[in-house]
Amino acid sequence: MVDRHTPGEVCAESTIEKLPKPCLLPIAVRVYPQRSGEEQEGRPQKSWRRPKAMFVFDTETRIDATQRLTFGGYRFVVDGQCLEEGLFCADDLPKRDRSVLKKYVEAHRADTSQGNRRVQLLSRFEFLKKIYKTAYRSRCLLVGFNLPFDLSRLAFDVVPARRRFAGGFSLGLWTYFDKAGCEHVDPNRPRICIKQIDSKRALKGFAGHYNTDEIDRIPEGSKTGKVEEGYIFRGHFLDLRTLAFALTDIGYSLESACKAFGVEHGKQRVARHGEVTETYIDYNRGDVRATAELAVKLLEEFEKHPISLQATKAYSPASIGKAYLREMGIEPILKRQPDFPQKYLGFAQSAFFGGRTSAHIRKIPVPVVYTDFLSMYPTVNSLMGLWAFVTARRIKVRHCRAEVASFLRKLSPKDLFKPQTWKQLTGFVKVVPNGDVLPTRSKYSTSTNDWQVAVNYLHAGDHEANKELWFSLPDVVASVLLTGKIPNIVDAFRLEPRGTLPNLKSTKLRGIIEVDPKKRDFFKVVIEERKRLSSRANISQDEKKRLDRGLSNNDS
Repeated sequence: MVDRHTPGEVCAESTIEKLPKPCLLPIAVRVYPQRSGEEQEGRPQKSWRRPKAMFVFDTETRIDATQRLTFGGYRFVVDGQCLEEGLFCADDLPKRDRSVLKKYVEAHRADTSQGNRRVQLLSRFEFLKKIYKTAYRSRCLLVGFNLPFDLSRLAFDVVPARRRFAGGFSLGLWTYFDKAGCEHVDPNRPRICIKQIDSKRALKGFAGHYNTDEIDRIPEGSKTGKVEEGYIFRGHFLDLRTLAFALTDIGYSLESACKAFGVEHGKQRVARHGEVTETYIDYNRGDVRATAELAVKLLEEFEKHPISLQATKAYSPASIGKAYLREMGIEPILKRQPDFPQKYLGFAQSAFFGGRTSAHIRKIPVPVVYTDFLSMYPTVNSLMGLWAFVTARRIKVRHCRAEVASFLRKLSPKDLFKPQTWKQLTGFVKVVPNGDVLPTRSKYSTSTNDWQVAVNYLHAGDHEANKELWFSLPDVVASVLLTGKIPNIVDAFRLEPRGTLPNLKSTKLRGIIEVDPKKRDFFKVVIEERKRLSSRANISQDEKKRLDRGLSNNDS
């Protein structure tokens, strides 16, 4: 699925400051583009054996707007043991700063403070040769905290990325010198492509390049060891910021992540940044050490989940949740039911708005009551009976425009307190908005270019096309209760589960909590086990916190 924002001809009223009141704004609608047959089937999940070796590095930069590289540090770690440690410096580093680094290395030839190893100093060119040898040729983990930033500090050039990374950027790291001594990007070495998703996540990978050596065209895990034409090794880029977020649904800094996961040698602090001093070099080496130890802790935590997912592809809690579904034998709808009409996926996609918050009374002091919902998403899912859809052999679409209109006309606030009502909300409604209060995406802020979600009075535009929009039935119910009127309903359908998938199997959440998808509602299990956690006597407090975080990740 692709989340593509497409401006429509429908407008939303807004009371945003600095804009006329009321104000007409164009809205954006999610779309579901139909994929080719090969893409539609999806790529099979390949078994992945995590490399034993990892190359960990961290860069330091100037503190001006350019944030150009000054120096950095690295560690090469195998099975948790550091076998090599060193520093590297920028090509344009002033002589005075380079001299500080050289003196530091001479004084720390055999540094027993961080393990009895020889610390060496490399140029950026020499350091990149090490990355090529370890991360690309030997296919070990390339580890950092916020990798896109550190990789971009090493780049010789940058151009827009193409194909799967379109919309991102392509970094040229490896170079060569011609006879005249001019430096150029080496076409015989891969570029690194990065496409940012948000502040915590980015897609990263090696791109294909000219004259790829035969050994680099042998797929990982190949039983024959034969070259595969067209194969591109994408690399094992492990961004610890992303992995920590995927495991906990929390955005950490390196310092807070080290504290949360019990790293022995956490991140240090320093008074001044952007300079090259002995104190600051110690600070950088400490960061590299903390990053390496955090990598071990996060991978240990990740491997407690009995799922077939590469740690380098755990982009969010949803990635881990989907992996659990695969582990239970639950397949996507088009795989279990290839004849399911895809247009209904598009209708549902355009009606999806996700979590959101709204302030209906602004700049007026009012009394408030703080409330919180424990496991809100799984509670709603369980009460609506949605697990039956997840495990259904087939899902039937039933058009019911008149039935939904009648349901809305008879609905009262009291009905929403009746359990039988909740299971009737699994539907979608196509309306021509005319002052209905419905969620929309638009650019509500003049200070950002982002599309945001809000709940507004919505009106169709003046043009003939694009007046009709799909919304989930619960959103339409909310509009009816807020406005007291039934929308102009053009179409409606409900989804109904049929049968149960035949190959469902049990799994254990984080290796502890048994879930049998045939017998138990997964959403209900999450709710009950979170409530039961405090009374568990067989696990430590730290384990309780991690398990609680793992259960809360499955809330969504």
